[in-house]
Amino acid sequence: MKKRYFYDHGLPFSEKLGVNLVDIIDRIKLNKAGLIIVDGGVGEGKTTLALHCMDYVNKVHGFDPVALEKKFHPQLAMGGKQFTGFLRICYIKKMVIVSYDEAGDFNRRGALTRLNALLNRTFETFRGFQIIVLIILPVFSVLDNHLFDLGIPRGLLHCKGRTEKYGNFDSYSLAQMGWLRYWYDKLPKGSKHKCYSKVIPNFSGHFLDLEPDRSKRLDEISMEGKLKILQDSELEMEGLLNYIQIAKKLDRSVVWVRMAVGQLKIKHTKLIKRSKYFDQRALNILADKLDEIDERRKRK
Repeated sequence: MKKRYFYDHGLPFSEKLGVNLVDIIDRIKLNKAGLIIVDGGVGEGKTTLALHCMDYVNKVHGFDPVALEKKFHPQLAMGGKQFTGFLRICYIKKMVIVSYDEAGDFNRRGALTRLNALLNRTFETFRGFQIIVLIILPVFSVLDNHLFDLGIPRGLLHCKGRTEKYGNFDSYSLAQMGWLRYWYDKLPKGSKHKCYSKVIPNFSGHFLDLEPDRSKRLDEISMEGKLKILQDSELEMEGLLNYIQIAKKLDRSVVWVRMAVGQLKIKHTKLIKRSKYFDQRALNILADKLDEIDERRKRK
């Protein structure tokens, strides 16, 4: 039997979801915040469902499906570093939806704090941009209560029970998310995931896989983002620093650091994509040089 990529009604997901997406489109036209959360376990199709939603919103506004080129995917930010830049691009190009895929960010120290600060700043500053933000997370509860108190998240799509033929999701409104948060806080560690079974969703639905070509390109983008996270984590574990990081630690300009490294003939430890990384010994040598400079100034 030939694999399907669209249902008979012409969408890759249940019709009810399309109706809800239009409601959020209408909401942002009134300069109100529109945040959609997609969460669920590994392999449940979170990014696939998110991309379906984005393609649909694009279609409603006369745009092509989301670009999935390795060097050009401004609606699909893989990690927080890309998000604000892509948000600006989407505003300039008058695109109406942008997503943030955590892409492994939450395995990193301080990532959740940075994410919440980023989202709070985004909706305080860019609400008038009339752009829907779709965020892909392992679990919705990592978001600050402050965002929920302001009514910024308008919907949660919880992916679950994916099969070879289709994925499944439950949809929760802001009010229902309040009850999910209540049960999440009440349940003991190890049972937090049961909060979803405690609350009746507003509706449930299904979604199909992406067409093979788009699925392959999405995997390439996603994998590239995750490899970058792993690389950064590896460098962090080894205590390696680039010019910018050294400059911040020494409170000096990047130009000063580059000149000092050249003058002292300090060798880099690793070279990754033309970027030089130095170990703690290099930082100590530069710190000693600063001490010498300070000492000479005192003598004068």
